[in-house]
Amino acid sequence: MSLLGLTPVVWIRVRNPLLGRAYPGEGEAMAVIDTGYEGFLALPRDAFESLGLGELRLEERLLLLPGGRAVKARGVYVSVDVGGATVYGFAETFEGLDELILGQEFLANFKLVVDYCSASVTLIPCKPRHHGL
Repeated sequence: MSLLGLTPVVWIRVRNPLLGRAYPGEGEAMAVIDTGYEGFLALPRDAFESLGLGELRLEERLLLLPGGRAVKARGVYVSVDVGGATVYGFAETFEGLDELILGQEFLANFKLVVDYCSASVTLIPCKPRHHGL
C-alpha cells in the first residue's frame, strides 16, 4: 500500500463468490482510494466481465460524477481481499471507467492512515462492533 504520486493506492484481489472467479486471475490489482466516492468498489468493464458479474442479476443506479455528469451504473455484491482482510460490498461498473476505485463504503471497514512523509498507506481493519450492554 503506497502513494502513486499523491494518490493513495492499495493492492487488492476481487472475488465473485457465486462463480468462483477472481480478478486479477493471479496476484493483485492496484486500486485507487477515493474518499469522495460514496460506493464500495467501482470496476472497469473488462474487470467486471472477467469476474462473470455481467452473468448475474444486476442492480442499477444513477451516479453523479465530479463535474456533475450523471452515469448509469450496474453492479452486484463481491468480496475484496486486501492486506490479509476480506470485506464484502457492492461492486459497480459504468461507461468510461478505466481504474479500480475504492470508496467510502469500503473504507468504513478500516482505519485509513495516509502518510505523505513516508509515502505509505495503511489500512487497519476495524474491530467488530458489538451492540447492546
